Amino acid sequence: MPALEPPAGAVPIEWRTNGCFETMRAYHGRIFRLQDHLDRLYASATFLGTTAPRDRERLTAQLRRVLAQSDITEAVVRVALIPRPHAEAKPHIVVQPVQLPSAAAYREGIRLAVVPARKFSVGSIDAQAKYSARLGSVMAVAEAQLRDVDEALFLDETGSVTESTASNIGILTHRTIQTPPCWLGLLAGITRDVLKELVGTLQLGYTEAPLTRHDLYNAQEAFLTSTLKEVLAVTWIDGRRIGTGRPGVVTKQLLREFRRLVRRELRLG
Repeated sequence: MPALEPPAGAVPIEWRTNGCFETMRAYHGRIFRLQDHLDRLYASATFLGTTAPRDRERLTAQLRRVLAQSDITEAVVRVALIPRPHAEAKPHIVVQPVQLPSAAAYREGIRLAVVPARKFSVGSIDAQAKYSARLGSVMAVAEAQLRDVDEALFLDETGSVTESTASNIGILTHRTIQTPPCWLGLLAGITRDVLKELVGTLQLGYTEAPLTRHDLYNAQEAFLTSTLKEVLAVTWIDGRRIGTGRPGVVTKQLLREFRRLVRRELRLG
């Protein structure tokens, strides 16, 4: 199976370290929203000036073939486009068993902290491109571990909340889901987009607007969304209890409806 890492002993050079990637989830051997992920992968490549494979159908078939050959049905599928001089980027695919948050995390919620580490500013590298340089996220994870919390939250230069190291954040206030807009410098998550489709079924409002720490601390509910976490309740931020300090009713409804949608789209019965 191809690997994302260069061969042992290889010295990284520019065209190996400025690639882009996508992380996908396979349920019962089927990749959820595969084409949406490829849309984002190709958009990242365009932003970075990387020549993506022209035959997208071939890449789609390759991803499905590697997944099938792995014999892993509940999987995380990662594809990286490694730039090559004067040629199409070479896709590297890795399939691994999915490692989900614990049952306790879904039952009790998780704790977050705002950390001083920053990613590149949106003025230099737009966060909507999933690129290989992850130093800001690595530093943020280390700081979260030092604070004994589960995840780190980034702010932008103005103090607005953007996202966590690997997830989008949302809050519930007066039956309205609020999330930061992408122009603040955050990745438009596939799961985040799915939630826009679900709020109508739950008779919820949905807005995208800058959020401050004050907004988060005073939210009725808070949650993270991502390909691997799906919808995961946040019950403490910076030592402050969010809402009741337990996963909220709406957050649990969103998770339930998300999983129903996955089963329906992938025809899992």
